[in-house]
Amino acid sequence: MDNLIMTPMYTLNDAEVAWKGRKALHSVSCTLKEGQWTSLIGQTGAGKSTLAKLFKGLVPTFKGEYRVGGRPAARNRKGELLPLADVGFVFQYPEHQIFETTVERELSFSLRMRGAAAKEISEAIRRILPVVGLSEELLPLSPLRLSGGQKRRVAIASVLIAEPRLLILDEPTAALDPAGRRSLMKLLESWQREGDGRRSILFISHRMEDVAEYSDEVLLMHAGRLIGQFSADELFLRRSDLLESAGLALPEPIQLLRLTEELSGQKIEPKSCREEDVMRAVEAAWKSRRAADVR
Repeated sequence: MDNLIMTPMYTLNDAEVAWKGRKALHSVSCTLKEGQWTSLIGQTGAGKSTLAKLFKGLVPTFKGEYRVGGRPAARNRKGELLPLADVGFVFQYPEHQIFETTVERELSFSLRMRGAAAKEISEAIRRILPVVGLSEELLPLSPLRLSGGQKRRVAIASVLIAEPRLLILDEPTAALDPAGRRSLMKLLESWQREGDGRRSILFISHRMEDVAEYSDEVLLMHAGRLIGQFSADELFLRRSDLLESAGLALPEPIQLLRLTEELSGQKIEPKSCREEDVMRAVEAAWKSRRAADVR
């Protein structure tokens, strides 16, 4: 969450998308920076998935400009946007997209489509397995024999194995239990951290606790429009009114922070919007209030 100067990698200017005559995006301008975790939030129907697909290049026709690394994104002869090879996309319930007969074939699919040699594929699989917490013993098994959590890890590994610079995830923790959700979030955090500042994440979620905990920046959408692009600290600690106006709940630690401020009459300034920092500030304020009561 440090305010570092990051390189703009994926930039949209005045992007508009219409489906069957209905506008899904209205003049959206925003930038995803290299090495940052950006979360995309808003109510259902706000335009989040459309915006994510546009960043991947899955919306062939749109109005506006899309630049990648300062250059116009690639298009075909008809002028249609082409999918970006260095952008990985993990759809909601990615395990539903698994189709190969074995885990090994599922993981190797994208590399085989690129014409990679067998040795290269084998080495890539061996590298990706520990990243997602899977064992080589699973490779000859049918994905249908795996648990739900293992299937999701296989699906995510099949995207990560292609070494994307930008990873887009659409509600990746949906239907996971708390332990599975925490494990997956730590997996993603570790993957990004090990990229030496070159790996970026665009994370779509309705769970504001995760957004506040992991994000560098947040894109807030409402009714197809971008309300703004904020640092996570700015949005959750200083502009939380915007969340409420967009129909989104505050993360539970921030709710506790506001309640403590109300009861204590103090303005509390956490170091960041991360849960640990918020709870530490709340505890200090509450102890201060109790000490004042004793005196």
